[in-house]
Amino acid sequence: MERSFFSLGETERVLAEPLAALRHELHEHPERSGQERETTERLRARFNQAPFEILPLPLTTGLAVRIPGKGPGKRVAIRADMDALPVAEWEQNPIRSQNDGVMHACGHDMHMAFVYGAGLLLSRNRDRFCGEVLLVFQPAEEIGEGARQMLDAGLFERYPVDHILGGHVKPELSAGRISVRTGPVMAALDGFFIEILGQGGHGACPHTCRDPIVAAAATVLALQTVASRTSDPSLACALSVCRIQGGETDNVIPDRVILEGTMRTVDDDQRTACLDRFRTVVESTAAAMGCQARITFQRGMPPVVNDDRTARICRDRARALLGEDRITALPVDTISEDFSLFAQRAPGCYIGIGTARPGENVYPLHSDRFCPGDELLPLGATVFAEMALGLLNEDKEIGL
Repeated sequence: MERSFFSLGETERVLAEPLAALRHELHEHPERSGQERETTERLRARFNQAPFEILPLPLTTGLAVRIPGKGPGKRVAIRADMDALPVAEWEQNPIRSQNDGVMHACGHDMHMAFVYGAGLLLSRNRDRFCGEVLLVFQPAEEIGEGARQMLDAGLFERYPVDHILGGHVKPELSAGRISVRTGPVMAALDGFFIEILGQGGHGACPHTCRDPIVAAAATVLALQTVASRTSDPSLACALSVCRIQGGETDNVIPDRVILEGTMRTVDDDQRTACLDRFRTVVESTAAAMGCQARITFQRGMPPVVNDDRTARICRDRARALLGEDRITALPVDTISEDFSLFAQRAPGCYIGIGTARPGENVYPLHSDRFCPGDELLPLGATVFAEMALGLLNEDKEIGL
């Protein structure tokens, strides 16, 4: 097995305290999507010194930082998301938000500390790589807008990259384990809004009506066949109706019912087939009940797809750092992520970092009790630094 570029033990010895300090500061002062101004300034203050160069981008939130190597070469980006959620934190968490009703319940405080730590490691080892590293701190991930904002600001036009790395803490994976896989990692997101239009009337006389509630109920059930009978069973697919609204009282059949939800797919052909089948199922079911269906799709983010070559290099570097038994490949996640937009612009690799401690309760992402331990911070920082250095030096022989 290849030797690693970095030592996890050394990172723990040198960086555990400063990484924990940053993580606590960020966790205690979370900001919602698009409002991450103080978060941006807290990070800016830490990078406002050589050899870091804060890149001039026309953004009110978010940050990109350049770390030059010893000479010309490739450019690798490492991305962290910054925003928090409108969640009131559980009062018994070991560190707690000081902003009422806002919490880093998705672990973005961890992600920022990982990438900050990776930047420190790489800045101290600039003599070991040619090219440069970009640290990308992206706002507004939770609402699916931040990646597009940074791309629209010209990030990759002005600073094109050869590879981009990202990742997420994973409560379903044991603490200290890393998930790296090739191909699809997370799903595309498509929202839908359906109006079932009928003809209302007295609840005692349904035969005189065209009942949109019955049509809506039949539609919800029929939609379950879109995933089960349209999508290849080997491909992840999730379709959920998440809102039903219709009627005002108990004895009046309404004229209109609303259905709203999302569909998640991981392949372009699958996505097209499911959207086509969706329309057929909804319109036909409503028509069979004497009603009319109007459908509005909100086409969202594409799937996150790891580049094969990039992911293989990252997996090899993680194996060299941590050993074979700590590397796995989680199933495709039907959650969506706007890292997908970055990965469409450069070969990418999106990894998972386990947080589940043995013998402790496991709380899911977005839970008010989700608060991983600081002991994972050196691990995440070292993994990202190791992968970045491996990608920068993939065609070179480096003395270890």
